[in-house]
Amino acid sequence: MKRLITTIFAVMVASATMAFAAGDNENVFDRGIELPSSRFIPKGTIGSGITFSYNTFDLGNSANDMGYHLLASLLKNISGSAYTVGVAPTVHYFFKDNVSAGVRFDYDRTSADLASASLSLGDDLNFDVNDYGLLRQSFSGSATIRDYMPIQNSKRFAIVIEGRLTGAYAQSESYKMEDGLKHGVYEDTYKGSLSLVPGICIFVTNQVAFEVQVGVMGLNFQKTFQTKNQVDTSEMFTSSANFKVNLLSIEFGTSFYIGTGQRKANKQKLLNQ
Repeated sequence: MKRLITTIFAVMVASATMAFAAGDNENVFDRGIELPSSRFIPKGTIGSGITFSYNTFDLGNSANDMGYHLLASLLKNISGSAYTVGVAPTVHYFFKDNVSAGVRFDYDRTSADLASASLSLGDDLNFDVNDYGLLRQSFSGSATIRDYMPIQNSKRFAIVIEGRLTGAYAQSESYKMEDGLKHGVYEDTYKGSLSLVPGICIFVTNQVAFEVQVGVMGLNFQKTFQTKNQVDTSEMFTSSANFKVNLLSIEFGTSFYIGTGQRKANKQKLLNQ
């Protein structure tokens, strides 16, 4: 078997070598792809905006789905509330045409209160959860660099590739009230990440653009310090690498692009030529 594989590989290499040698060396290999050369956003422009994150979790597609009925049969008497708030302002400066460097700040807050819930796994196996709460808030800052690539030299549509170097700090506590006393876990988390976030930029006016971005790859490092009931402590370090589209990291945002004195000078210089 190994001899057969080796023979096939040798024949493929020999065929490719002979085809290259027999070809015309003057014909340059070309797949017909050309890089856009148009100016989408001029040098000297300042961009700023606010980005909102959208996360969703879906179990089944309808009330008739088997998974929905299975969950409903296990969880009963659910009562509670939860909310998530997030905001991310950004500022970036175009140091050359279509390329910018900037900063980004993120704040996220999550609060959940579960008044009651019952988990039934059988006639003799039931669990009740009452007065459970979760509170979490995180702060992060990122250094970013963006490259805008116009779609077929368009002045309105472009693909955006953004690289982010991020540092973050988060606080969280999960607790349960029993007999008027709070029992729970408090955490301090420190994060660092290097990520690539592509997207699409659509100008609706000369200065206002709508943007959609989604994370596709990144390196993440995280260290957590945990304290339980103000007595027991522990530490945990995790690292990960993601090289896939993360649909839970879709971001929608609006940006404003304002010309500076340098941009106006560059425009006047082009008019004088």
